[in-house]
Amino acid sequence: MDFKNYIHHEYAWPNISNEEIERLSNVLSIHLRKMELKKTKEERVEIVKNILIKQKGTCAFADGDSCFCWNEPKDRELSFLKLQWGHKLPGSHGGKAYELDNLILLCARCNNNIQKSRTIEQLIPELEHKLMAIKKLQSKNP
Repeated sequence: MDFKNYIHHEYAWPNISNEEIERLSNVLSIHLRKMELKKTKEERVEIVKNILIKQKGTCAFADGDSCFCWNEPKDRELSFLKLQWGHKLPGSHGGKAYELDNLILLCARCNNNIQKSRTIEQLIPELEHKLMAIKKLQSKNP
């Protein structure tokens, strides 16, 4: 498959590799320092694995089906979905944003283009509105 030109939704990304889990656990240590939490490498790997289990092995916004997820342009040659750490409640909202159970794993598209600094509660009406507008456009241009 040519990942440079990947734009259709019929592709299923492979499972997250152990190397990728290791990378995510290393990046997790940065977030944990901001939370003033110390975890061993093994504990961080376990946290990553548990989050991946909860998220069905992919982006939190994919609900187990990552066919609409993609990597950043600099990572488009990768044959796997490179996840990024995100927050259910963005850091700009303070408080709970810096708690371990607030961390989620997102694809680049969701983390950088959909969520940004909005809460999930703020996203829902926005995305529902956009979906209605898209459907309206589609009905005008069959």
